[in-house]
Amino acid sequence: MKPLHLVILSSATATLVWANTPGSALIPQPEPSTPVLESTAAATTATDAKLDPGEARIRAGIVLQGILHDTLAGVKDKESAESATGAIMRLSREMQEWAQGFAALPPLDEETRGLYEEKYLPIIRQMNNRIKAQGERIAAAEFYGSQNLPAALVRLVQAMQ
Repeated sequence: MKPLHLVILSSATATLVWANTPGSALIPQPEPSTPVLESTAAATTATDAKLDPGEARIRAGIVLQGILHDTLAGVKDKESAESATGAIMRLSREMQEWAQGFAALPPLDEETRGLYEEKYLPIIRQMNNRIKAQGERIAAAEFYGSQNLPAALVRLVQAMQ
């Protein structure tokens, strides 16, 4: 059985996929014009204190996905590409710490694991698709001339493998 928190990053820039990590309609689906982070963070932080530690960690991962998406969505020119590199480097560290945090948690029983997958996997997949679209857009624009952005994304991918 794969660990619940398995993280795979791929694509030309960085497609985030939380495989075997659950997804739910409990987190409101943001409108296309709304930054993903705003809607995701509001939904997760209010209830995380009441959640099982494993579920709270999964929701924190979804928030990290939202931050990554919003960071990539903000890249529109060379200046924003350069400024995104620092945020992506921080995200690399945060995502590593997030994944390592699962080691301290007790393993989930099959029923709980199945419930989490049913509840969270659709949102994770939706976020992955949004991140992939942003990554493809940035790659098609040749990283807006930034040499630092692709390097930061490569480090992000390497950190999560």
